[in-house]
Amino acid sequence: MQVCPLTRSTSLAILFASMALVGEGAFSRCQAGELAPLRADRPPRFTAELAIPLDSLGRPTLRVSISVPHTDLEWIKTPNGYAGGAEFTVVIEPKRDGPNYGDAWDRRMVLASFEATTSPRLAMVERKVISVPPGKYQMRVQVRDINSGESSSATESIEIPDYSRVPVGFTDLELGTVDSSGSFQPSPTRAFGLNVSRLAVRLALFDRRPGAWPRSYSFRYRILDETGAELIVGRRTLSLSRSPDAVVLRPDSSDLFVGAYTFGVELSEGKSNWRVDRSFEVDESGPPRGKDFERLLEPLALIAESREIDALRALTPDEQTKGWAEFWQRRDPTPGTPRNENMLEFFRRLRYVDQHFQNFGPGWRSDMGRIYIKHGSPDQTEVRPATSDGPQVEIWYYNRPYRRFVFVDREGFGRYVLVNPSLE
Repeated sequence: MQVCPLTRSTSLAILFASMALVGEGAFSRCQAGELAPLRADRPPRFTAELAIPLDSLGRPTLRVSISVPHTDLEWIKTPNGYAGGAEFTVVIEPKRDGPNYGDAWDRRMVLASFEATTSPRLAMVERKVISVPPGKYQMRVQVRDINSGESSSATESIEIPDYSRVPVGFTDLELGTVDSSGSFQPSPTRAFGLNVSRLAVRLALFDRRPGAWPRSYSFRYRILDETGAELIVGRRTLSLSRSPDAVVLRPDSSDLFVGAYTFGVELSEGKSNWRVDRSFEVDESGPPRGKDFERLLEPLALIAESREIDALRALTPDEQTKGWAEFWQRRDPTPGTPRNENMLEFFRRLRYVDQHFQNFGPGWRSDMGRIYIKHGSPDQTEVRPATSDGPQVEIWYYNRPYRRFVFVDREGFGRYVLVNPSLE
């Protein structure tokens, strides 16, 4: 009987999507759970991506990739530039009796310019591979800023799978990009910008069946949007010289617009169908096309003049790319640079409201979502709990210029309504 690997104990209910062995012609399906990154909710805010590669003997290990944005670290000016650093601690405790596993280290670096300390695209990235036997564990990752002394941590229950009884399969997908030389660069945050055109996944395949090497394997891949619709589907045949080898799979195309997606890979060998899905986001892209263009006009109307939206809506498909570029060129605060900060901020707000205010429709159609897209994050938030005399109230304050928006949860289901719309 084939054993499916468990990667995260909180996802046990969905891991065994189906396992049926009925007679000789049975077909076993295995699906690994989502191994989501660990994220700290206070400075220094880091992301810890977890993956389960294999060592030279085919045994699973735990790879931890920790990314700390430069903007979340304190930098001190020195004669040679700007100095900063962090201390990293990884502790893996078994759920039952047994030894702890982990590592601790520090990283110091000097940046040449002040701009490098404030760039949202630059980060300190550290990677460690830790040998951990199969079992259930509680994992804690801690990062301490050496200059400020601030520290943050994140914990998660994980399970290192036992592949010893599995004849053929592959480990967790590691998302990243492929450069011009074909080298794979992992992306611990699973967030991509214009580099999404070089999107790829790395996996370690193991095959314990007897026979000669090398061997070829046919992988099926697909990329889905947040509604579950398939956008990109294809097959890729890859050859391995031995087991366990790491292979890199790159889709035929990955021209994706801003949004949330899932990259799935399947391998069918004999009676086994092995599948792993991993989520990722695109936070910067080229111009929208087709339905994406039409869909964006409604939230775009919250920050644009009606005549601009009318002009964009009247464009033919061939004219939309140029019209989109001209719209944002008029709003580019730094026209001499390749990045348009206002456009990126618009999409950041759009993603935020879709994640936080999605009640009975897109987040930007809610009152809170509409105000957030127009004015951004409030400088101060006040919450007044519900009483016997009235519902819960949430008040947003903006300082420059001063604005005060009052939202009321009249139904008690978190669907807040703006009660002073004249301030819009």
